[in-house]
Order: sequence, then structure tokens, then C-alpha cells
Amino acid sequence: MSLGEKTVSGVVWNYISFVSGKFLTFISTIILARLLAPEQFGVVALALLVIQYLDAIGDLGVSAALVYQRDNLERAKNVAFIVSVLAGLLLGGVAYLGAPIFANFYNEPALIPMLQVLAVSVVINAFGQTHMTLLTKELNFKLKLLPDLSRSLAKGIASIVLALLGWGAWSLIWGQVLGIVVVTIVLWAVVSWRPRLEWDNALARTMLGYGGQIVLIQLLAVVWATADYIMVGKLLGQTDLAYYQQAFRVTDLLIINIAFVVGRVLFPSYAKMNNDLDQLRLGFLTTIRYIALLTLPLSVGIAAVAPLFVSQVFGPQWIAMTPALQLLALRAGLSTLSFNSGHVLKAIGKPNIINYQMVVKLIVLVVVVWLTVPYGFVAVAAGQVGVAVFSILLDFATMRWVIQAPLLGIARQIQPALIATLGMGALVWPMVGLIGPAWELPGLLGVVALGAAGYTGLLWLTSRELFLDSLRWIRRIFRGKQPALAK
Repeated sequence: MSLGEKTVSGVVWNYISFVSGKFLTFISTIILARLLAPEQFGVVALALLVIQYLDAIGDLGVSAALVYQRDNLERAKNVAFIVSVLAGLLLGGVAYLGAPIFANFYNEPALIPMLQVLAVSVVINAFGQTHMTLLTKELNFKLKLLPDLSRSLAKGIASIVLALLGWGAWSLIWGQVLGIVVVTIVLWAVVSWRPRLEWDNALARTMLGYGGQIVLIQLLAVVWATADYIMVGKLLGQTDLAYYQQAFRVTDLLIINIAFVVGRVLFPSYAKMNNDLDQLRLGFLTTIRYIALLTLPLSVGIAAVAPLFVSQVFGPQWIAMTPALQLLALRAGLSTLSFNSGHVLKAIGKPNIINYQMVVKLIVLVVVVWLTVPYGFVAVAAGQVGVAVFSILLDFATMRWVIQAPLLGIARQIQPALIATLGMGALVWPMVGLIGPAWELPGLLGVVALGAAGYTGLLWLTSRELFLDSLRWIRRIFRGKQPALAK
């Protein structure tokens, strides 16, 4: 199978995994939102913030180095596994012993036992990290479907059952741990490779050198993703954090993850053609075009139906998160437009540029959140829209410099989706306010259907060739063929 065919197949199977796994996560979140109070979600969110930082350090970047590695692959696999396990043991110890410090920061004693239990999951996760990386490196996303789904299913079922039994916030903690245990077992079952205690100092130095840059990228990315959570949780409390975080999670699940899934396939594909600048540039522009066709209408559509969506899906106890959901949906749609620029930079061996970018973005983010958090979590969400605009402009400027992707060319890729999306928003948004309380559920379904039909029709009218080209792409993908990269 050619690289292009592998990439296309990877996108298809990664999307199946994404849709299935995220659907299970979304359904379990909705059920749990009706079983647990917002403040219970809030305290678990604080605990998981700590784990996110440890996961960012993870295996010291050797997984990304293994994807990038061309030679001595068997030795590289063993080095990656050994580093992953040792790092997992160290970070698990940090979580366990440092739990009182983290709990004191948030003035929340309940965090201590939660973090100590989650520390075990950090160690267990390390034993499956290399196996997961091997599936990614070989673009074997069809096989990767099983561990991805098993984690979501185990985590969701365990959390819901324990919540029904009255375990409260602990149902989320034990669900998290069980999900890690199950996915690690499944990875060892589906990946035939077995590690050996074989060490290569020179290879380890090379991999850790590359991985060090990746760890810095991942740490900066986590700070970027959680700086607002930390300040909202510290200054506004657990309940406001729960509203803000759930709004963020909905937009991540429904919008951001589309770009994330595509990116997981693009990185190893870009890495295999890192010497062909024309192909990289064409791939970058083509990716923007098709991501915009998906994420921009989703962004505006979710913002439009948010009042009905929150009321009917999450329940009345979550209604306060509605304005934040509207703003964060717009922010998510904007963010996806430049999502694949980081994968291009990693693929051509210039992850240090991502670090410079992230430092600048973080400064802007922290300043914006610091200025807006005194006015509440909705103000923070509004500030995030401005941060997203700044970030994509910085990313596009970087791509213009690194791979000579013209800003006008980027704008042309986005324009068709933007025109159809704005038209769809103008059609749907006013109708939401006309729907009374007794008609919210049928109104929600009707408005979603109208929005989808309106967007499709407007795209047909304004960009018919792109519409037909998109249908050809879909047909070729599901026939297992490589779509052409049109300029």
C-alpha cells in the first residue's frame, strides 16, 4: 500500500475510532452530568489537571522520536519502552508524594486521595505507550480502533455504574483508572511486538534529544490548554470551573477533535515526505480547506443552538454554562484552521519553532485570562475568542515563512466554508429564540436539520465545484483510494 493510500486509510479508521470513542465519551458525560452535581465534576477536574501535566512529560518525548526514527528500529523500540516505564514510575511517584502540595494549592483536601489513586494510572499507562506509538507509526489505525474504543467503553461504563451506586466524584476517578488498565491490556493483546531489556546509549541520546523538544512542546501545550482552568478553579471555585470546563469539553469533543484526529495521521505522513516542500505546502493548504468545511459550520451551529442543547442534553442545573459554550464554540472553529501547522514543523524537524510560538501564545493567553477572570468564566470564554484569532494569525505567518504558504492562498481555502457558514448562521440563529420551552427538543432537532440543509445548499450555490470535489474525495476515501491534492 502506498503512503497516500495508508494516509487515507488512516484518516478513515482514525475517524471511525474518533466518532465511536468520542460518541461513547459524550454519551457517558451527558449521563454523568445528570447524575452528579457540577461541583463534583469540578473537584475531579482539579485532580486531572495535575495528571495532564505529568502526561505531558510522559515518556520524555521518545514516542514522538520513535515515529520520527528511520534506522535501528528494533533497538529504538526497546529504548522507547524502557524510558517510558522508568519515566512512568518517576511521575507516578511525584503524583503520589506531591498530592498534599497540590491539594493545598487549591485548598481542597479531597484531592489528596484522588491524586494518589490516579498516580497508579500514570504508571500503568507507561507500559502501553510504546505499543500505541507503534500502531501510529505504521498508520495502523484500523487495529488501533480496538484499544481506543475499549478505553472509552470501560471508563464510561465504570463511571456511570459507580455514580448510580452513589460514589459521587470518585466514580469519575475510578472510571479513569479502569480505562487505563483496560487499554493497556488490549494494546499488549493486539500488538505482537514484545520489549527486550536492550539499551543503546547513543540511540537513547539521539531520541531523548529529539524528545526533549517534544516534551517542551507538550508541556507548553498543556499550559496553553489548562492555564485558564487553573485560574478559574483557583479564583472562581469548583462550580464555575465545572461550567467552564464542560463547555470547553463539548467544543473539544465536537469540533477540536476533528482536527486532532486528522493531525494524528498527518504527522507520520508529513514525516515521510519531509524533503518535498511543494508537497508539504499543498498538503497543508488542502487540509485547511477540508477542515474548514467541517469545523466552521459546526462552530457556528453549536453556538446558535447552545441554549436548546444545554437545556435538553445536560439539564437545567447546567444552564449557566450556555453563554460560555457559545463563545468557546466560535473559538474552537477558529482554532482548527491552523491546527496542522505544528505537525508540519515537527515533520520537517523544526519543533523548536513551535516552542517559540507557544511561549508567545502563552504570554497572550495568561494576560487575557488574568484580565478577564475577575469578571467571571463567561468573560474568560470571550477572551479566548480573541486569543484564538491571535494564534491562527501567528501560525499562518509562520507557515508563510517556513514553507512559503501564501496568506492569500490560505484565505482562499477558508473562504467557501466561511461564506456558507455565515449564511447558515443568519438562517438558524434567529429561529432558536422563537422556540418555546415546551418545544425545545423537537425545536433542537428541527433547527439542526435546517442548519445542515442550509449549509449544504449554500455551499452548492456558492462553491459548486468544491462541493462536488468534496463528494469525490469522500467516494475515493471509502473505496480505499488516495484523493488527489488539488491546488
